[in-house]
Amino acid sequence: MFTLRCFGEVATSDPRGARIPLRSRKHTGLLLYLVAHPGTVHMRETLADLLWDSRDRKARHSLSQALYDIRSSMGPVITVDANTVRLVPQRITYELDAFERAFQAGDHETVIDLYRGDFAPGLLNLGADEFERWLDGERERCRVLVAMALKNVQLAAEESGDWDRTCLAALRLVRQNEFDEHAHSTLMRALCMKGDYASALSYYRGLEKCGWVASATELAETAEWARNQLDAAPLVVRERPEPQMSDRGGEFRQLSLALRSSRAGLIRLVLAGERGLGREDVVRNFARFVSSGGGSVQWLSPDLAGTRESLASELGRYPRKTRLIVIRADVPDWAAVEEVMRTEDFPGAMVVGFSNPDVARQAEAERLVDFVITFDPLTTDACAAALQATERGCSPFQAIESARLSGGNPALARAILRAWMRHNFSPATATDRESGGRLAYERSADVRSLLGDQLETLSLSEGRLAATLVLLTRAARVHAASIVAGLSGGDAVEGLRAKGWLHTETDRWTLSRPLAGAVLAWNLPPDERTEIHLAAAGALENAGLGARAAAASEFAAAGESSRAFRLACTVAKGALREGRSPVAGEAAALAFEHATGGADRLRSGLLLSEAELQRGRFRRATIVLHQIAAVADTGNDLSRVQLALARAAVAAGDRLTTDLHRQNLAESLGHATDPALVRALTVQAAVLEATEATPRINGKPGLERIRTHLRGIVQEDADYAGVWCDAFRLLFHQVGGQSGLTEARRVLETCRHGLGRLGYEGFRAATAAEFWVAMRGARLHDALQLLEDTSESCNENRHESANLNNLGAVLLELGNFERALDELGRSRAMDEALESPPEARAYALLNQAQCVFFKGDYALCREYMEQLLRGPGHTGRHPFGAQAWALTGLLAMTDDDQREVEACLESLEDCSDGVGEDDLYLVTWFRAAAMGTRDPRKTIAGLIEAADHTAEIDRLSAEKLRVLAGTYAPPNRPGDQREACGFLRSAGASWFVRFAHNWQRA
Repeated sequence: MFTLRCFGEVATSDPRGARIPLRSRKHTGLLLYLVAHPGTVHMRETLADLLWDSRDRKARHSLSQALYDIRSSMGPVITVDANTVRLVPQRITYELDAFERAFQAGDHETVIDLYRGDFAPGLLNLGADEFERWLDGERERCRVLVAMALKNVQLAAEESGDWDRTCLAALRLVRQNEFDEHAHSTLMRALCMKGDYASALSYYRGLEKCGWVASATELAETAEWARNQLDAAPLVVRERPEPQMSDRGGEFRQLSLALRSSRAGLIRLVLAGERGLGREDVVRNFARFVSSGGGSVQWLSPDLAGTRESLASELGRYPRKTRLIVIRADVPDWAAVEEVMRTEDFPGAMVVGFSNPDVARQAEAERLVDFVITFDPLTTDACAAALQATERGCSPFQAIESARLSGGNPALARAILRAWMRHNFSPATATDRESGGRLAYERSADVRSLLGDQLETLSLSEGRLAATLVLLTRAARVHAASIVAGLSGGDAVEGLRAKGWLHTETDRWTLSRPLAGAVLAWNLPPDERTEIHLAAAGALENAGLGARAAAASEFAAAGESSRAFRLACTVAKGALREGRSPVAGEAAALAFEHATGGADRLRSGLLLSEAELQRGRFRRATIVLHQIAAVADTGNDLSRVQLALARAAVAAGDRLTTDLHRQNLAESLGHATDPALVRALTVQAAVLEATEATPRINGKPGLERIRTHLRGIVQEDADYAGVWCDAFRLLFHQVGGQSGLTEARRVLETCRHGLGRLGYEGFRAATAAEFWVAMRGARLHDALQLLEDTSESCNENRHESANLNNLGAVLLELGNFERALDELGRSRAMDEALESPPEARAYALLNQAQCVFFKGDYALCREYMEQLLRGPGHTGRHPFGAQAWALTGLLAMTDDDQREVEACLESLEDCSDGVGEDDLYLVTWFRAAAMGTRDPRKTIAGLIEAADHTAEIDRLSAEKLRVLAGTYAPPNRPGDQREACGFLRSAGASWFVRFAHNWQRA
């Protein structure tokens, strides 16, 4: 739904908050008039006479142009026929409607917040008398309503004793009507009730200069009363304190130390920081502390801070016993205070003033002040905690988000939070956070005032730089340093850093004042926003892949969709070749979003699906492929889609659709004309046949066909590297699990040259195979070195996840359990982000459970096993189910839970066909341990037989089984494990020998 704002300016925005400009002021006026009369059917002649001279023959043509401008910019928000014009209901939200509803409901705070200025001030002098008479009537009606709301707020504040709100309401009434004598008198009276008689009298003297105060008896009476109160009342100001937003104990202690130093001479101290950081609260509490100790506190009126003569006069009125003099406004020139301090006699006194950090640093450099206490913004957590402690009814999420938007400014965070609570708003996403900031800025005068103070400290170049950083897309913010280096001078960067606006986290720059930066960006014209995005894209376009992907996102933000699409496709293709899956995924997703025609959508969709497959996000890849299948209009295109769908199904472990994919691949082979595509389709069909759930009578001939095809890999097959590498992994692990290490090495050596032609995917497949051979051959240090040499922390894909998983497994075998747990935790986190299949997640979780089991932390091991056995894809549905039940049974034995042991033995019979590649030694160990010492000879014989059977597949597990057999046999008997112990020590797994003996004795 569109929004039409009418107070302060007439502006239309779309549902995302972006402004919609119309071509002329009269077009805007026409839209405003139609929205203001939603249920009226307007005659074209009447509207033409309203804004144009009906005697002019071009009036109806001008009206038609205006209606076309509105409809082309905003869509069908109005209905038009030959004679009439009518607004479509429920399409545009009118700000004046909310204004009137709030007034009728008695929500005067909302009425005041909405009234940011006069009604439609930008539509004056259009040369349309009838329209301007209507505008004048609406404008005056709004003024009357807001004046009534202000008076109601003022009366309510006076009744409750809230003199701060009374001052604000009276001040706004005075600005509405400078001849409102009662409002002037109320403002003076409220200042006096706060104890600030000097400010009330100063305000009266300002009115006297206008010349009409002499006839205002109410004002004169109020001024006389203020003079009498000033002479008789104590000089300590009695103010209603705001809620304490944070603990500023450090700053309070610095003030106390400075006060003790003032006994030897005059001390000048400045509290540096922006408004809202709690400076006033600290000084107010410190003044009470001074008063309680017998000292006198004097408060200088804010309007005396910049005038030397009045400052000297005011300070001269105070007695010599004064210990603390507080200048209650920001001091722009400390030289004036210094001059007064030199001419007047103030022994044992301390002068405290407020200044922004730049003025404070300059005054300190010129030795005009003795101490500078800097008030920095709070952390987000501290600010949010203070909000929750002081503001009733706020949710933790509201407190955190308002604190983040404010940049740690407690007063600004409180103002944002109150605006949200008043409008029942709670942000849930990043988009909601931005709209929440806009809501608070538009509906709260306090928010606008505090943000105005923050923005006043910025120079023009600093403001431009801050707006640039806000406008950068998420991908480009990582490269903000290089963008800023090309767009802005170093002075702006250093200025923002000195003022605390710029934070640098590694290579990412962020603004510490998010809402203030957003306000700067909102106020930029559309052409300047486009210019910033294009400049950022130009700075990144010729850099590395990540920077070029960010440049594509900047082109898209600038409206250059075709340019963004071309660059994103090029980046995605290059990133896939290098294995940089996150970059490829972001670039391909951007290209897919901005694709216009069917060919572009197909091209970007294939790139996106390949990136998702490389990252292990098989479900997302399948969704994208189904979306582009409809636009594949040639045999080769449709064949590529069917090939990718079959790959995703196999990788995700989906065996139910095997027949369907085999049929689709057979049809695709009849339509494909690209030789490389035909070979890839043939190999994928063999993979489907080899992964059948029920083997055929003659075994799995698909494996033999895969072996044959892998010998003939050529350079052109690199375009389908994923297909070939998946086939190689399947063949390698099937052969290795069935025929042993020797045959697995032969497969690797046969295919190594062909894999080298497949780029990144081939390198990863060959590395994983080499690791498998080294690991099963008990060359643990070689396996560890191989993994550490090929580790890539920058690429979050399924290969890197498997690499971390394998690294954890090697460290487990070497007995480095702590580091193994760290690496396995990283692998699990990456699997969760990548939506890896249950097998991969179960493998990492099982390895973690083994780590804590061997450490002796059985309670934590049970927690891991509960997650494993109750999670998706557990037990018999993945190849690690037998190990899971075996480890659970070993845990049950530590508790002497015989019932659980029997249950685990039954589960093993259901989910395992015997000792295989993935069962390793845990299953045999558990079965032998469950048999116990009832028949040691049979136990030893079973362990040795299993070791002999496993040796061809996994030498390390075989030697572990021999060590376990030795724990049941007397020395120098057939089960003696001395040779096996020596082998494990040489391999680096001597810890297992100690563990086996200790566990057996326990």
